[in-house]
Amino acid sequence: MKKIILLILVTLVSTGLHSQNLNYNDTLVDGIDVSWSNDNLQIDGDTSQVAAMDIQEIVTTWIPPEPEPVDETKLSESDLASIAEDLQFLTDLPKSYTDLPKEDLKNVLVQIDNKINKLTAERDLLLAQAIRNEELIKSKENTITSLSKEKNIIGLTLETDDLMDENGNLMTEKTDLEKQRETLKKYLYGALGVVILFVLILAVVLQRKRIQVQDVEIEQQISDIAKKNSYLEHAARIIRHDMHSGINTYMPRGITSLEKRLTVEDIQRLKIEGALKMVKEGLNHTQKVYKSVYEFTNLVKQNVVLNKSIVDAKDLIWKYISPNSYSSQVEISDLGDMEVNETLFCNAVENLIKNGLSYNDSEVKKVKIYNEEEYLIVEDNGKGFSQKQLEKHLTKYSKKADVTGEEKGLGLNICVAILEEHGFKLSCEKIEGGTKMKIKIK
Repeated sequence: MKKIILLILVTLVSTGLHSQNLNYNDTLVDGIDVSWSNDNLQIDGDTSQVAAMDIQEIVTTWIPPEPEPVDETKLSESDLASIAEDLQFLTDLPKSYTDLPKEDLKNVLVQIDNKINKLTAERDLLLAQAIRNEELIKSKENTITSLSKEKNIIGLTLETDDLMDENGNLMTEKTDLEKQRETLKKYLYGALGVVILFVLILAVVLQRKRIQVQDVEIEQQISDIAKKNSYLEHAARIIRHDMHSGINTYMPRGITSLEKRLTVEDIQRLKIEGALKMVKEGLNHTQKVYKSVYEFTNLVKQNVVLNKSIVDAKDLIWKYISPNSYSSQVEISDLGDMEVNETLFCNAVENLIKNGLSYNDSEVKKVKIYNEEEYLIVEDNGKGFSQKQLEKHLTKYSKKADVTGEEKGLGLNICVAILEEHGFKLSCEKIEGGTKMKIKIK
């Protein structure tokens, strides 16, 4: 009885499975195709046992989800460059074909064919992409259309020797090709304008930051200059007042008092005649230097006016340089009267004299000072110094590395500054066998 019941149960299970068609071939779970079947459910002749069920394995197949196409219309820089290249090709085409020889027309036709083939390949490649840029595709298609029309026009022109459109009509008005060209140009110019505007904005922002940094540096420099100027003014006050007493009052009085107390016999007996002479000459030199420093420190003041007087220029210069050992090498002609600041003007001329003797390879070094029309000339027989060298040396921010040994004049910048304070101007002329430093005084 138990065997019969078991056999009935197995039969019902098998029948139920087939009746429900447990085959999930069409069932899709999370992208996986799940199928299951049991077609062979058998029972051996011996009804006391149930035969093993032959169950097929589950078969899975991965079906990836298809990406949704995205219409990307934003043009990248490479897209803009490609459009610009296409437009440039159109722009480079001849404006008129009537005056071109047939051989040139044929060459243009070959170039257009090659460009159309290239554009077609680029357009097809863009169409095959999952993410398509419709704007760029449209640009390529418009260019292909324009070039095709140009090709037809050239073909008709080659056949009739007249400029024709694609319909064979003489072109007397603006064609569709020209209109498309203008449209494409406007589009490209607009895109380029946006790019240029962006670059300009970026440049302005960067420049503004740079200016802000420079403003900070300038403010710091102004502060440093103000501090140094206060030090300079204090030093000038010390030189003009405190040193004046010692150089021009105490020391001369002391030497005079000493000479009154020493007789000629005492001086000879003590053998101090040479020492006294050196002290006197040293005092004279110190007073001369003090006068120069005094006048220079006077220039520190704002709105300064030079103290000038009318003097015989030859006598003034000779008295200034005569105590120096090089005075025998200087020849001064009659210069007439000049209105100058005696100390500063002589200091400037002395610098020119020393430069002419210092940068000089001649066996006998000479400097001549004379008038030539509206110039006072300081001429030497040295190596020669040109106007270009002078300008390079006087460049306000020239680097020392850029100036050779021959261009380093002693106090040349100060010399020029002094002459300019007088309203004079210094120039230079290289001559055969020397240099003419020319001071324009009129």
